[in-house]
Amino acid sequence: MLLGLNMLSKFATVLSISLLLWSSPAYGNDGRFTLVPKNGVVPFESTCFDNVATAKLLTWKEFQQQEFENSLQLQLGIQREELTLEIDTLKITLEESTIRYKDSLKLRDEEIESLRQIIKKDRKTNLPLVIVGSVVAGVAIGVGTAYAIDKAF
Repeated sequence: MLLGLNMLSKFATVLSISLLLWSSPAYGNDGRFTLVPKNGVVPFESTCFDNVATAKLLTWKEFQQQEFENSLQLQLGIQREELTLEIDTLKITLEESTIRYKDSLKLRDEEIESLRQIIKKDRKTNLPLVIVGSVVAGVAIGVGTAYAIDKAF
C-alpha cells in the first residue's frame, strides 16, 4: 500500500511540473507605450500613450485612494465587530455578577432575619423568673446534698 502511494505522489509531481512548463502565460491589456524618436513628429524625444494607458495613468491615484478607503473600511469594520463582541461579553459578565451579588445580599438578609427571630424567641423568656428558679434549684440541691451527707455519717 505504501509503495502505491509513493508512486502516485511521484506521478502527481511529474504531472504538475509538466503542466507548469507547457502552460502559456496570461496576458492582459496594459496599454501600449511608444517611444517617438528625435526629429519625429514632435521636436523632442517623448513617450506616447494610447487611450488605455493614458486612462490608467490618470486614474491611478484615484484608484489607489479608493483601494485604501476600501481597505480602511474593512479594517474598521473588523475592529468594530471585535469591540462590539468584547462589549457584549463584558455586559453579560456584569449582568451575571449583578445577579450573584443580589442573590448573596438576599441570602445575607434572610440569615439576618432568621437570627433576629431567634433573638426574639429568646427574649420572650421571663428573665427574673429564670433567675429565681435557678436560685431555688441551687438552694434545693445544696440542702439535699447536706441532708444526704448528714445521713451518711
